[in-house]
Amino acid sequence: MILPKVRDPRFVTLRRGGTLTDADHHLLALWAAACAEHVLDLFETARPEDPRPRQAIEHARAWTRGEVRRMEARAAARHAAYAAGRRECQWQRDRLPEAIRELVLDDQRLRNDICSSVFDC
Repeated sequence: MILPKVRDPRFVTLRRGGTLTDADHHLLALWAAACAEHVLDLFETARPEDPRPRQAIEHARAWTRGEVRRMEARAAARHAAYAAGRRECQWQRDRLPEAIRELVLDDQRLRNDICSSVFDC
């Protein structure tokens, strides 16, 4: 299994029983936004009409400043990630060598439920 059955408490906020402080949660969000922004031009070159990734990055930063609620920032990120993830999934599948195609697709089918349905493309 690629995902642990129990979440690492270092990535769970204090109020939910973990050890992650709000300050560190904000640092994680800012780091994730910086990572996403680093490749944003690649996405926007391919999909200039789709503002969701840029909006998700802006929402993450706004959350760390207390300007939007966490759930708003999280929803923006999910919408962007969902769209980008589906396109990436299809891109990868389109390039699967025929000799291993069924092996990879079968593995994805088996792991899809425990991987938040990332292989639904």
